Amino acid sequence: MHSEVAGVVNSLAMASTLTEWLVNSYLFLKVLVGFSLIVFVHEFGHFLAAKWMDVRVDRFAVGFFRRVFGYRRGEGFTFGTRPSYTPEEIAAKGYGETDYCLNILPFGGYVKMLGQDDIQINEDTGEMTTGDDPRAFPNKPISKRMVVVSAGVICNVVFAVLLYMFVFLVLGKSMVAPLIGQVEPGSAAAAAGLLAGDRVVEVDGRSVSSFEDVVMAAVLASDRLRLKVERAGQPLDREIDIEVGRKADGKKEAVGIWPMYTAEVVKTPLRPEGRDVPRPGDKIVAVNGTPVRDAFGIMTAFQNSAGHEVHLTVERPDPEHPGTTRTLEYAQRPVLQIEPDVIEGSDAEITDSRHLLGLRPRWIVGDVAAGEPADQAGFQRGDVVTQWGTTIDPLYAEILASIHANAGKPVQVVVARDGQRVPLTVTPQRSFQLFGSAPPRIGVVFGLEERRAVVADVVPGAPAAEVGMPRGAEIIAIGSRTVSSWSDVYEALRAAVGTTVEVRYRSGADEAAGHMAVPSSLVDELTLPPSALILSIDGQDSVTLPSGKKLGLALSASGVRRFLEQKAGKTVTIEYARSLLDLRPQRTEFQVRKDNVDPWQMRVHYTYDLVTLRPFTELVTAHGNPLTALAMGGKSTYRMLWNIYLLIKNMATQNVGVQNVAGPVGIFRVAIQQAELGWSDLLFFLAFISVNLAVINFMPLPVVDGGLMLFLILERIRGKPLSAKMQIITTLAGLALIVLSFLFVTIQDITRLFGGS
Repeated sequence: MHSEVAGVVNSLAMASTLTEWLVNSYLFLKVLVGFSLIVFVHEFGHFLAAKWMDVRVDRFAVGFFRRVFGYRRGEGFTFGTRPSYTPEEIAAKGYGETDYCLNILPFGGYVKMLGQDDIQINEDTGEMTTGDDPRAFPNKPISKRMVVVSAGVICNVVFAVLLYMFVFLVLGKSMVAPLIGQVEPGSAAAAAGLLAGDRVVEVDGRSVSSFEDVVMAAVLASDRLRLKVERAGQPLDREIDIEVGRKADGKKEAVGIWPMYTAEVVKTPLRPEGRDVPRPGDKIVAVNGTPVRDAFGIMTAFQNSAGHEVHLTVERPDPEHPGTTRTLEYAQRPVLQIEPDVIEGSDAEITDSRHLLGLRPRWIVGDVAAGEPADQAGFQRGDVVTQWGTTIDPLYAEILASIHANAGKPVQVVVARDGQRVPLTVTPQRSFQLFGSAPPRIGVVFGLEERRAVVADVVPGAPAAEVGMPRGAEIIAIGSRTVSSWSDVYEALRAAVGTTVEVRYRSGADEAAGHMAVPSSLVDELTLPPSALILSIDGQDSVTLPSGKKLGLALSASGVRRFLEQKAGKTVTIEYARSLLDLRPQRTEFQVRKDNVDPWQMRVHYTYDLVTLRPFTELVTAHGNPLTALAMGGKSTYRMLWNIYLLIKNMATQNVGVQNVAGPVGIFRVAIQQAELGWSDLLFFLAFISVNLAVINFMPLPVVDGGLMLFLILERIRGKPLSAKMQIITTLAGLALIVLSFLFVTIQDITRLFGGS
C-alpha cells in the first residue's frame, strides 16, 4: 500500500514537472516567434521597397543557414539548396528572379539584392565597381537606394503602430494608473508640493496614460519636470514644477513617488513573531471595523493607531465555493517609521538623521537579496544589527564605511535574532562592471522597525542629550509610564509635551535616570491629528533652503521647522488638511516661539509592513473604435520613439548610466515575463522592441541601415561614393563597436541574472 501511494505521488510529481516544462516551452516559443516576426517585418520592408524601386531581389529568406524548401515562379516548389542562377540562366529557363525560401533556423530573415556580392575593387584607384545591370542595387539613383535602406525601419515603426492599435482595439491594456499613492518626505516631488492622491494628466506638455509614463519622464528628465495634475477630482490651478536634484557623485536623485495601491494583497513576507498574516489574493475590507477601499484608508488607520494593535478584516476567495468569499480577522502591530531631519547632505548623513528627539534606534535588516553576500552569510529579515566589526550598535554611516573599506575582506557581524545573539561573517563584494569600479555591496536593505527601545546613539544638542544616556542603553520608563518599544517611547513623549520628564534606562546590568525637556509644537497646540498635512504657512507652501533648493511643507516636518524658525515671535496663519482622505483646507492662527518651532511629531509615522498591495490599474482601450485605436497606437509609438531618443541623449550626457540598458539576454528574460502575463502584455512589449529596433537600426553607425544612409548622404554631397578604403575602415570600426556593445550588455545581463548586480 505504501509503495502504491509513493508511486502515485511520483506520478503526480512527474506530471507536474512535464506540465511546467510544456508551459515554459510554449512561452519560449511565443517569444521567439514574436522576435522573429519583428525581424521578418524589417526585412519585408526592404523587400517591398526593392521591388517598388525595380531592384532585382535574388532571394527573400525566412530564417538563416541551410535552405529547407522554397518557391520560385516557373521552377515551382523545391527542397534543399539551389544554385544561384545568373540573370542569363533565369531568362533562358523562364524562371522568376526571386527565390522565396524557408531556412533551417526559421527566426528572422534576410533580403539578397543584385549587386550586393559582385563588387569589384580597382587595386590602382581603390574605386568600387559593380556589374552594369541597371537593376542592381548599387546602380540605382541615390534617392531610390535611400528608399530601400529606410524601408525596414519604417515598417518596424508601422508594425509597432499596428500592434499597439490591435491591443487597444481588441484586447485592451491594463496599466498602472497615473495616480500618486505615496510621496517620499523630503524628496523632489514633496518639495514641489505633489501629494498622494494626485492624478498626473500631463508631463512636460505630453499627456500620460500610465504611471510608467510618469516614471519614464522622471528618469529621462534633465533638470526639472512640469506636471499638470488633478487633485480631489479637480484640475489644479497651477503646474507642479519638480526640480530634479543630483547627489554628490553627480547621479540624479530619485523624484520620490510611488503609485496608488488597492487593498488587495499580492505578496506576503515571512510571518513575523510566528503570527499568521493575510495571503496573496486576500482583500482588506476594513481596519478596526472601519471600511477601507484602498491603501489610503489602510495607511490612515495605521497612522491614527497610536501604536496599538490594528485589526484587519479580510475577504478571501473560497476555493470550495467559487464566486464566494470567507471573512477572516488578523491583528497587526503598526511599524514605527521616522522621517529624516537632515534634508541635504550625503546619503549616510540623511539616513542617520532619523531620530526621535535625538534618540536613534538601532538598524534592522529589512530585506536580503537572494544570492548576495548577506544572503550567503545567513542574514535574515528582522535581524537587529548589534555589532558591525568592532563597532557596537553601529550607525548607518559606520556600517556603510565598513562595507566600503572591506571589499573582498570578511567582516564579523553580530545580530539579535529571536532573543539570541547570532554571529555572522559577511564579505562585501563589488558587482561586475565593465568600466570603472562598482562600490562594494552586501545586498541588504536596512530598516528602522526594531521593537525594543534600544538606543544606538544620541544626537548631540538634541533634547535627549540632556539625559546622558550611553550608546546601547535600553529605555525602560518615561515619567510614570513603563515602556518596552519605540511606539511606547513615542506615545509617552507625546503625552509629556511641554514638560520636563524623567527617562529611566538600563545599560548592561545597571539602571540609571536622567531628565529631558519635551518640546511643544503646532501639532499639540493646534490639536492636529497624526495624519494632518500642513498645506501652507502665511500663504506659502514651500521654504527655500540655503542651497537654493525649495522644500514643500505638506510632507516635510523639517521644512515646516525651517519655515517657522524664520517666524519666531510672530503669529502665522496655518492652512492644513486633516488627512489625505480629507484634503479640505482649514485655517487657524499659531503663535510661533523658539521652543515650539519643531513639529517633531510629524516626523513619526505608523504604517504597515507585512503585506504588499496591488497597484491601481486601469484598462486602457479604444472602446471598439478603429480610428481611436489607430490614434492611440500612433501616439504610443511616438511617445516610445521620443523616450528612446531622450534615453540615448541622457546616456550620452551621463544622466543615465549604461547599467540601465538591457541586452539580448535581459530583453528575452523580460519578454518571457510579459508572455506569462498574457497576450496583451506580450504584444505591447513586442511593439516596444519593434520601435527600439527601428531606432537602433537607423543610428548613424556602419553595418546598420543608419550607416548606409549616412554613406548615401555623403555620396549625394560629394557627388561620388566614399572610397572603398574609407568604407571598409568605418564599417570595421562600426562592427567592432557593435560587437563590444553586444558583449558588454550580454555580460551585464548574465551578471544580473545570477544575482551579481
